[in-house]
Order: sequence, then C-alpha cells, then structure tokens
Amino acid sequence: MKKRSAIKLLAFAMAALMTTGCMSGCGSPEQKKDASADTAENASADADSDSKAEEQSSGKVFRVGFVNIDNGDTNCYPAMMNFKAYVESAEFAKAVGADKVEALTADSALNIEKQTTNVETLLTKGLDMMFIIGVDTEGNTTSVEACNKEGIPVFMVGTEASGGDWKFVGFDETELGKFQGEWCVENLPENANICYVEGTPGREAAVMRKQGFMDAIAEREDLTLLSSQSGDFSTEESMRVTEDWIQKYGDDIDCIVAPDNFSILGVCESLKAAGMTDIITCGVVGNRDDANQIKSGNESYGVFCYWPMIGTLCGEIAQKVYLGKDIEERTNIELFHMTADNCDELLDKYIPE
Repeated sequence: MKKRSAIKLLAFAMAALMTTGCMSGCGSPEQKKDASADTAENASADADSDSKAEEQSSGKVFRVGFVNIDNGDTNCYPAMMNFKAYVESAEFAKAVGADKVEALTADSALNIEKQTTNVETLLTKGLDMMFIIGVDTEGNTTSVEACNKEGIPVFMVGTEASGGDWKFVGFDETELGKFQGEWCVENLPENANICYVEGTPGREAAVMRKQGFMDAIAEREDLTLLSSQSGDFSTEESMRVTEDWIQKYGDDIDCIVAPDNFSILGVCESLKAAGMTDIITCGVVGNRDDANQIKSGNESYGVFCYWPMIGTLCGEIAQKVYLGKDIEERTNIELFHMTADNCDELLDKYIPE
C-alpha cells in the first residue's frame, strides 16, 4: 500500500470524550444524541459565561472561538471539546505567553442562519482567531467574510467555504475515498462487481469521497460498478439500500463500499441478516466499536480516520498562530488502512484505553 505522510498525530488524554463516531460529514442522521443543557449551549450563553470568568480573573487573557456544526454530533462535538481542553490548559497558556486562554464555543444545531449569528456574536467578544465546522459550503462564506472583516484568522474545520479568506484543518475527503479504492484494486478478485453506498446527495464529503474512490478503481478495467445509491450517511437508510441490492443482484455482488462508519454498519447488518457474510465490505473506522466490526470479521476493511484528533490539531494550529508561525493552507491528520492484521496496533497507538 502507498503510504501517505502528514502531520504527526498527538494523542490527548480525554477518554471520556472519545465517543462513538467517525466523520461522515458532521451532522448526519445517525450521529445525533440528546444534547444536555451543558453540551448544547448557544453562543450568547457561552460567551457571556466566559466574559464573567474573565471579569473575575486578572492578567493577560487570550480568546479563541470555535463554532460547531452541531453539539449533538458524536464526531464533531468531541473534536470541539478536545480543542477547548487543549487551548485552555496551563501548558498552552504558558507556551503562548498568556495568563489565561479561553475557548468560546457555540452550537449551530445544523442551522446556517444560527451559525452566522454565532460567529457574529463571538466576534464581539474580542477573539484572536476563529475555528468553524461549517453547516453549508456556500453559506459558510458569510461567516468567513465576517471574520475577514474583523481581521482575525479563520479556519474551516473538516468543511470548506465557497468564498472568503480561510485555511483548512481536517483530512482530505478525496484521499479517504482513494484509500478505499486502492485497497479494492489490490484485494478484490478478478472481474469483481461492486456496489457503492453514497453519502447525502450534494454534501461535500459525499461527493469528494466517491470521486476519490472512482478515480482509484479506474486502475482496474475488470472492476464493475453494479450500482451506486445514497445511504444518506445513515445506518438505517444504508440497510434499506443494501437489502434492495440483495434482492436485485444477489450473489452477483462481490463487494459493497460505504463512505462512513454508520453506513457500513447498515451494510454489514443487512448482509448478516441475509446470510451473505462472504461479500467483501469496505468502510470507515473512527473508534473502537467500529474497529471491533473488523476484528470480528463483520467488516473486511476500513479507512482509519479518528475525527476527535482534529480538535487537537486545531489546538496545535492555534498555538502556532499565537507564536507568529506560518500556517499551511491545508493541514490534515493522517489516514490509515485498517484490517484485522493491524487493527490492535492502530487502536493502541491512537485510541489507547
């Protein structure tokens, strides 16, 4: 397999926040949870609370903003909380020459208008920089331009904006799909038939992951794409799609590929129920539960992409900004091929128990 080099992943000791999701384009239906009052606070309440905290403190206080796509999202919320813990640590404050660093966070609840309001509200608090997990590529531009107007650096986290001046932090969506395609090229039998579960139509992550996959499998002319349908980044919808394929194609299916961990779970469940566990499955792994699907043999292969570590990466970038260092236009965490052979090794290194 071709090895990709990227920045070094740094583990952060927040096991309680390492919840069960891998990036499927934050905000997908299967990533929702009941948000409690202290995990779904709005921008105004959060910012006001931080303001009171500053009033009671003395010395040099730095401030950074982080606007989340949805605090009910089990990928993006832990990433945001990793970031908050990282920049509010005593070690971070000492490194950047502050007495205290505050992370002002906000929940956009999948609403682009609320995201815009959140950004505008946090900007009134005197931020040094802003990180945004955006709701919509086109709509994110308004938030970016608001930051540009205030002259503060803005970073799009795992998502992009169609306009404005911003830099990207996350992982390469096209590369994730390419990883899946490369594995299929090297491991699928001759003349294999593939079914591909797409993500939510029009979503940035869905489009780019499929494109990467299709580009990679083009290397083998004997591979055939039987069908490609949207599973909406959802376990339930991916189960329905897989059941339809089983009825239509049956034993003609050699491999089913899905763009995220929720979708591949639905695929595997449907195949298991139909007694068709010999079909090769290719998905994404973002946590130990996902990895157990591979260890148990329910899933053949997955791209290991641990979303919460993006929050730590954002913290590292914030430190570089404070220290006046240049930031790359795009900074990505590293992706890995995961099979039963290297599953434990990757988990022990990046998600220690």
